[in-house]
Amino acid sequence: MNNSLHIRFYLLVTLFGWGCFLMPSVADAELPSSKAVPQQLITEPVRSSEVLYGPEVHWQAPAQAQDLFKSWNFDQDEIGGLPEGFSVGSTKNQSTGEWRIEVDPQAPTAPHVMTHTPPCSQEACMQVLLADTGNLALPDIVVKLREVSSGETGEAGIVLAAQDHRNFYAVTVNFHTNQLSTYRVQDGKPTLLGKGLAQPKSGTWHVLRVQVVNSAHVDFPRLELYLDGYEVPMTEVYAIHGPGRIGLITKSGIVAKFDGLRVIEMVANRPLSKPAAY
Repeated sequence: MNNSLHIRFYLLVTLFGWGCFLMPSVADAELPSSKAVPQQLITEPVRSSEVLYGPEVHWQAPAQAQDLFKSWNFDQDEIGGLPEGFSVGSTKNQSTGEWRIEVDPQAPTAPHVMTHTPPCSQEACMQVLLADTGNLALPDIVVKLREVSSGETGEAGIVLAAQDHRNFYAVTVNFHTNQLSTYRVQDGKPTLLGKGLAQPKSGTWHVLRVQVVNSAHVDFPRLELYLDGYEVPMTEVYAIHGPGRIGLITKSGIVAKFDGLRVIEMVANRPLSKPAAY
Protein backbone atom coordinates (compact mmCIF):
# COMPACT_ATOMS: atom_id res chain seq x y z
CA MET A 1 0.00 0.00 0.00
CA ASN A 2 2.74 2.42 1.01
CA ASN A 3 4.76 1.49 -2.06
CA SER A 4 1.80 2.25 -4.32
CA LEU A 5 1.36 5.69 -2.74
CA HIS A 6 5.05 6.41 -3.14
CA ILE A 7 4.93 5.47 -6.83
CA ARG A 8 1.90 7.67 -7.50
CA PHE A 9 3.49 10.58 -5.65
CA TYR A 10 6.70 10.17 -7.70
CA LEU A 11 4.78 10.16 -10.98
CA LEU A 12 2.89 13.36 -10.05
CA VAL A 13 6.12 15.14 -9.14
CA THR A 14 7.75 14.01 -12.38
CA LEU A 15 4.81 15.18 -14.53
CA PHE A 16 4.73 18.51 -12.71
CA GLY A 17 8.43 19.03 -13.31
CA TRP A 18 8.16 18.28 -17.04
CA GLY A 19 5.21 20.63 -17.28
CA CYS A 20 7.17 23.49 -15.70
CA PHE A 21 10.06 22.79 -18.09
CA LEU A 22 7.99 22.68 -21.29
CA MET A 23 5.55 25.51 -20.69
CA PRO A 24 8.12 28.42 -21.05
CA SER A 25 9.37 26.98 -24.38
CA VAL A 26 5.85 26.80 -25.77
CA ALA A 27 5.10 30.29 -24.55
CA ASP A 28 8.29 31.59 -26.18
CA ALA A 29 7.30 29.99 -29.50
CA GLU A 30 3.83 31.54 -29.44
CA LEU A 31 4.52 34.99 -27.99
CA PRO A 32 6.77 37.65 -29.64
CA SER A 33 10.17 38.05 -28.07
CA SER A 34 10.68 40.99 -25.78
CA LYS A 35 14.04 41.54 -27.53
CA ALA A 36 12.52 41.93 -31.02
CA VAL A 37 13.64 44.98 -33.01
CA PRO A 38 10.99 47.73 -32.88
CA GLN A 39 9.13 48.26 -36.13
CA GLN A 40 10.52 51.15 -38.18
CA LEU A 41 8.23 53.94 -39.23
CA ILE A 42 7.78 53.73 -43.01
CA THR A 43 7.19 57.08 -44.64
CA GLU A 44 6.23 58.02 -48.19
CA PRO A 45 9.44 58.64 -50.27
CA VAL A 46 10.08 62.13 -51.57
CA ARG A 47 9.38 62.16 -55.29
CA SER A 48 11.68 64.14 -57.53
CA SER A 49 10.13 66.53 -60.01
CA GLU A 50 12.25 64.84 -62.71
CA VAL A 51 10.39 61.53 -62.34
CA LEU A 52 6.94 60.99 -63.80
CA TYR A 53 4.71 58.44 -61.99
CA GLY A 54 1.94 56.58 -63.75
CA PRO A 55 1.27 53.22 -65.37
CA GLU A 56 4.87 53.35 -66.56
CA VAL A 57 7.81 55.14 -64.95
CA HIS A 58 9.80 57.42 -67.24
CA TRP A 59 12.82 59.62 -66.72
CA GLN A 60 12.19 63.22 -67.61
CA ALA A 61 15.46 64.40 -69.16
CA PRO A 62 16.33 68.11 -69.05
CA ALA A 63 15.66 69.86 -72.35
CA GLN A 64 18.66 70.64 -74.53
CA ALA A 65 19.39 74.19 -75.56
CA GLN A 66 19.90 73.07 -79.16
CA ASP A 67 19.84 69.94 -81.28
CA LEU A 68 22.75 67.58 -80.71
CA PHE A 69 22.94 66.61 -84.39
CA LYS A 70 22.48 68.74 -87.49
CA SER A 71 23.27 68.15 -91.16
CA TRP A 72 22.99 70.07 -94.41
CA ASN A 73 23.25 68.67 -97.95
CA PHE A 74 21.75 71.87 -99.47
CA ASP A 75 19.51 69.83 -101.81
CA GLN A 76 16.27 71.36 -100.53
CA ASP A 77 17.50 74.97 -100.81
CA GLU A 78 16.95 77.34 -103.71
CA ILE A 79 19.66 77.55 -106.35
CA GLY A 80 21.57 80.83 -106.32
CA GLY A 81 20.69 81.64 -102.70
CA LEU A 82 21.79 80.75 -99.19
CA PRO A 83 20.43 77.92 -97.06
CA GLU A 84 18.07 78.92 -94.29
CA GLY A 85 19.81 79.79 -91.04
CA PHE A 86 23.16 80.78 -92.61
CA SER A 87 24.80 84.21 -92.75
CA VAL A 88 27.85 85.51 -94.61
CA GLY A 89 30.66 87.80 -93.55
CA SER A 90 34.34 88.56 -93.91
CA THR A 91 37.33 89.32 -91.74
CA LYS A 92 37.60 92.49 -93.77
CA ASN A 93 35.12 95.33 -93.40
CA GLN A 94 33.63 94.56 -96.80
CA SER A 95 32.96 91.14 -98.28
CA THR A 96 34.67 90.48 -101.61
CA GLY A 97 33.20 87.05 -102.39
CA GLU A 98 29.85 85.36 -102.82
CA TRP A 99 28.36 82.24 -101.28
CA ARG A 100 25.59 80.54 -103.24
CA ILE A 101 23.99 77.16 -103.89
CA GLU A 102 24.76 75.61 -107.27
CA VAL A 103 23.97 72.41 -109.13
CA ASP A 104 26.71 69.78 -109.31
CA PRO A 105 25.66 66.32 -110.56
CA GLN A 106 29.05 64.92 -109.44
CA ALA A 107 28.66 66.06 -105.83
CA PRO A 108 28.75 63.42 -103.06
CA THR A 109 25.12 64.23 -102.18
CA ALA A 110 23.94 65.51 -105.57
CA PRO A 111 22.46 67.62 -106.95
CA HIS A 112 23.24 70.76 -104.88
CA VAL A 113 26.44 72.12 -103.35
CA MET A 114 27.51 75.29 -101.54
CA THR A 115 30.02 77.29 -103.61
CA HIS A 116 32.17 80.28 -102.76
CA THR A 117 33.27 82.48 -105.68
CA PRO A 118 35.07 84.64 -106.75
CA PRO A 119 38.27 84.29 -104.77
CA CYS A 120 39.69 87.04 -102.59
CA SER A 121 43.03 88.32 -103.82
CA GLN A 122 44.28 89.53 -100.42
CA GLU A 123 46.53 87.19 -98.45
CA ALA A 124 44.70 87.46 -95.12
CA CYS A 125 41.21 87.73 -96.59
CA MET A 126 38.81 85.18 -95.06
CA GLN A 127 35.23 84.69 -96.26
CA VAL A 128 32.95 83.09 -93.68
CA LEU A 129 29.58 81.34 -93.87
CA LEU A 130 28.14 80.75 -90.37
CA ALA A 131 25.33 78.37 -89.48
CA ASP A 132 22.78 79.23 -86.83
CA THR A 133 23.67 76.27 -84.62
CA GLY A 134 23.77 78.02 -81.28
CA ASN A 135 26.85 77.76 -79.09
CA LEU A 136 28.48 74.34 -79.35
CA ALA A 137 31.20 73.51 -76.82
CA LEU A 138 32.43 70.13 -78.10
CA PRO A 139 31.42 69.80 -81.75
CA ASP A 140 32.45 67.02 -84.12
CA ILE A 141 32.26 68.65 -87.56
CA VAL A 142 32.55 66.97 -90.97
CA VAL A 143 32.32 68.47 -94.46
CA LYS A 144 33.14 67.32 -97.97
CA LEU A 145 35.01 69.92 -100.00
CA ARG A 146 36.50 70.38 -103.44
CA GLU A 147 38.95 72.89 -104.82
CA VAL A 148 37.69 74.25 -108.16
CA SER A 149 40.54 76.69 -108.74
CA SER A 150 43.13 78.22 -106.49
CA GLY A 151 46.36 80.09 -106.22
CA GLU A 152 49.21 78.77 -104.13
CA THR A 153 47.85 80.43 -100.97
CA GLY A 154 44.19 79.45 -101.38
CA GLU A 155 42.64 77.50 -98.51
CA ALA A 156 39.18 76.20 -97.57
CA GLY A 157 37.79 74.55 -94.48
CA ILE A 158 35.71 74.70 -91.29
CA VAL A 159 34.89 77.44 -88.79
CA LEU A 160 34.19 76.64 -85.13
CA ALA A 161 33.77 78.40 -81.77
CA ALA A 162 32.59 81.46 -83.70
CA GLN A 163 31.22 84.48 -81.82
CA ASP A 164 30.66 86.30 -85.11
CA HIS A 165 32.25 86.61 -88.58
CA ARG A 166 35.36 88.29 -87.17
CA ASN A 167 35.99 86.20 -84.05
CA PHE A 168 36.38 82.45 -84.43
CA TYR A 169 38.71 79.49 -84.89
CA ALA A 170 39.27 77.87 -88.30
CA VAL A 171 40.87 74.76 -89.78
CA THR A 172 41.72 74.99 -93.49
CA VAL A 173 43.29 72.85 -96.22
CA ASN A 174 45.73 73.99 -98.88
CA PHE A 175 45.63 71.40 -101.64
CA HIS A 176 48.79 72.76 -103.28
CA THR A 177 50.90 72.04 -100.21
CA ASN A 178 48.65 69.37 -98.60
CA GLN A 179 48.86 71.29 -95.34
CA LEU A 180 46.19 71.77 -92.70
CA SER A 181 46.35 75.07 -90.85
CA THR A 182 44.70 76.11 -87.59
CA TYR A 183 43.87 79.78 -87.01
CA ARG A 184 42.45 81.91 -84.26
CA VAL A 185 40.80 85.07 -85.58
CA GLN A 186 40.22 88.00 -83.22
CA ASP A 187 38.63 91.21 -84.45
CA GLY A 188 39.29 90.08 -88.02
CA LYS A 189 43.02 89.47 -87.49
CA PRO A 190 44.09 85.83 -88.01
CA THR A 191 46.84 84.20 -85.95
CA LEU A 192 48.35 80.96 -87.23
CA LEU A 193 48.33 78.44 -84.36
CA GLY A 194 49.88 75.50 -86.17
CA LYS A 195 50.28 73.43 -89.33
CA GLY A 196 50.26 69.75 -90.15
CA LEU A 197 51.03 67.76 -93.27
CA ALA A 198 48.12 65.70 -94.61
CA GLN A 199 47.98 62.81 -97.07
CA PRO A 200 44.81 63.37 -99.12
CA LYS A 201 43.41 60.53 -101.18
CA SER A 202 43.23 60.78 -104.95
CA GLY A 203 40.07 62.36 -106.31
CA THR A 204 38.40 65.74 -106.50
CA TRP A 205 36.33 65.58 -103.31
CA HIS A 206 37.88 65.28 -99.86
CA VAL A 207 36.52 64.87 -96.33
CA LEU A 208 37.66 67.28 -93.62
CA ARG A 209 36.81 66.44 -90.00
CA VAL A 210 37.44 68.63 -86.96
CA GLN A 211 36.79 67.38 -83.43
CA VAL A 212 36.91 69.44 -80.26
CA VAL A 213 37.86 66.77 -77.72
CA ASN A 214 37.97 66.81 -73.95
CA SER A 215 38.67 63.20 -73.01
CA ALA A 216 40.58 64.32 -69.91
CA HIS A 217 37.65 66.52 -68.79
CA VAL A 218 39.81 69.59 -68.43
CA ASP A 219 38.75 73.21 -68.60
CA PHE A 220 39.95 73.94 -72.14
CA PRO A 221 39.52 71.25 -74.84
CA ARG A 222 41.78 70.78 -77.86
CA LEU A 223 41.48 69.92 -81.56
CA GLU A 224 41.83 66.65 -83.43
CA LEU A 225 42.04 66.99 -87.23
CA TYR A 226 41.40 64.43 -89.98
CA LEU A 227 41.56 64.55 -93.77
CA ASP A 228 40.10 61.66 -95.77
CA GLY A 229 39.95 59.51 -92.66
CA TYR A 230 43.55 59.99 -91.52
CA GLU A 231 44.51 62.04 -88.49
CA VAL A 232 46.78 64.99 -89.22
CA PRO A 233 49.29 65.59 -86.41
CA MET A 234 49.92 69.21 -85.53
CA THR A 235 53.25 70.53 -84.34
CA GLU A 236 51.54 72.20 -81.39
CA VAL A 237 48.19 71.66 -79.69
CA TYR A 238 46.28 74.76 -78.61
CA ALA A 239 43.29 74.93 -76.31
CA ILE A 240 39.93 76.13 -77.65
CA HIS A 241 38.55 78.90 -75.46
CA GLY A 242 34.79 78.94 -75.28
CA PRO A 243 31.87 77.55 -77.30
CA GLY A 244 30.41 79.07 -80.44
CA ARG A 245 28.79 78.51 -83.83
CA ILE A 246 30.20 76.50 -86.73
CA GLY A 247 30.46 77.21 -90.44
CA LEU A 248 32.56 77.21 -93.60
CA ILE A 249 35.48 79.38 -94.69
CA THR A 250 37.71 80.22 -97.65
CA LYS A 251 41.01 82.06 -97.47
CA SER A 252 42.79 84.05 -100.17
CA GLY A 253 42.56 82.99 -103.81
CA ILE A 254 40.36 79.89 -103.98
CA VAL A 255 37.05 78.87 -105.51
CA ALA A 256 35.71 75.95 -103.48
CA LYS A 257 32.63 73.74 -103.23
CA PHE A 258 31.19 72.22 -100.06
CA ASP A 259 28.72 69.40 -99.50
CA GLY A 260 27.41 67.16 -96.70
CA LEU A 261 28.09 69.46 -93.76
CA ARG A 262 27.16 67.91 -90.42
CA VAL A 263 27.87 68.50 -86.75
CA ILE A 264 27.37 66.49 -83.55
CA GLU A 265 27.67 67.97 -80.07
CA MET A 266 29.71 65.45 -78.03
CA VAL A 267 27.94 65.87 -74.69
CA ALA A 268 29.65 62.80 -73.19
CA ASN A 269 32.98 64.65 -73.23
CA ARG A 270 31.80 67.62 -71.20
CA PRO A 271 33.71 68.29 -67.95
CA LEU A 272 32.29 66.45 -64.94
CA SER A 273 32.62 69.52 -62.74
CA LYS A 274 33.68 73.13 -62.86
CA PRO A 275 37.43 73.87 -62.79
CA ALA A 276 39.04 74.38 -59.42
CA ALA A 277 39.25 77.89 -58.03
CA TYR A 278 43.02 77.76 -57.56
